[in-house]
Amino acid sequence: MSLAALFIVPVSVVSFLILLSFIVFFHEYGHFSIARLLGVRVDTFSIGFGKPLLQWIDRKGTQWRIARIPLGGYVKFFGDLNPASQPDPSLANDSDEEQPASGERAVRTEFPTGPQDALAQQLTPEERAQCFHFKPVWARAMVVAAGPIANFILAIAIFAGLLMVLGRGVLDPVVGEVDENSAAAEAGLLPGDRIVQINNRSIDDWRDLAGIIQLSTGETLALTVERDGGTVELTAVPRRQERQDSFGNTVKVGILGVRSTGDIDFRTYGPLQAVATASGEVVDIIRTTIHFLGRLITGKESADQLGGPVKMAKYAGQAASSGFGDRVSDEATFGDRLRISLINWINLAAFISVSIGFLNLLPIPVLDGGHLMYYAYEAVVGRPVGVRVQTMGYQVGLLMLISFMVFVTWNDVTGLLAATFSANG
Repeated sequence: MSLAALFIVPVSVVSFLILLSFIVFFHEYGHFSIARLLGVRVDTFSIGFGKPLLQWIDRKGTQWRIARIPLGGYVKFFGDLNPASQPDPSLANDSDEEQPASGERAVRTEFPTGPQDALAQQLTPEERAQCFHFKPVWARAMVVAAGPIANFILAIAIFAGLLMVLGRGVLDPVVGEVDENSAAAEAGLLPGDRIVQINNRSIDDWRDLAGIIQLSTGETLALTVERDGGTVELTAVPRRQERQDSFGNTVKVGILGVRSTGDIDFRTYGPLQAVATASGEVVDIIRTTIHFLGRLITGKESADQLGGPVKMAKYAGQAASSGFGDRVSDEATFGDRLRISLINWINLAAFISVSIGFLNLLPIPVLDGGHLMYYAYEAVVGRPVGVRVQTMGYQVGLLMLISFMVFVTWNDVTGLLAATFSANG
């Protein structure tokens, strides 16, 4: 193993753990801040899992933790059985139809009235007012949705900050070269053509063009092209090919077979314009993710493109060390190299933050989206989802999540081994 490879491993691990902890903190702080705003008592705010390395209690009684396993985090509310916000079964329902055998009036949580009422513990009015599961459904939904929303806000803030501080070079979507026998040549694209729309989506930057084409293998794209002062309508079908991403990793993406003219328009951004542009980028990332998942479900994309913690750690390391790679000019100073690495690492943090926010909104029990699905049912029907359905949903959701993590980790490891063996000949 080369010295560079030995160096990249600790860089990848450290940069990934810092990045993940940073993103998780904002996600959980979203839940925490709205819960506090709505009067919910927060028992625990933890970054990481397992035994705490560091902990303290704030003036409102919340225990803050930094735990041993830095691969996530959670906020535990008063009345929760566990960090997944399952109601504690010792806090049972309040019902006019059925009372516990003891004759004591039970208290209402998300659990419907059942045998556990006999074990119900009576809460004081003050405790009930602070219990997450006694809050109206709209309040619980706000607290749950606040985590993913915080991820999106973080990404917008990062993108907007980079735009305001650094500006951006926009590569004109003008065709410079067309490869022979390519999908572009077959479609009739010519050097000098400006691609202004793809499937009625406006194209302002070559990155917009590349982003659509890369996830459109085998799909017929309607292109609107400006040529010689007029407009031409063309259709093109991207072909899947292997390419290298900005970090030198081999990826399989859709390709038209065109190259840009290389003309760059550098733009600076004021605060409002930066926030608007950054919000558009977050929307584009979500739209692209949904498009990819749709193609994955229909078999148009390979599941081996899915990545997990190992791949994220790899990319985090590559981003953190990107300024010191072969792709940077030898004339670059140490400060320049450090700046490039920091920008790429922060930019990656924004992309991962959006991904984590989107993933948490999927309607899978255990995730935030699963809770929101239950609350939507409760809002429409007027009563919570039954305890048996909730329990089964939690078990199925947990199994799905574990299976997914095992699968993507397997993808990561096999892909990493394949790349290592290929590099070693």
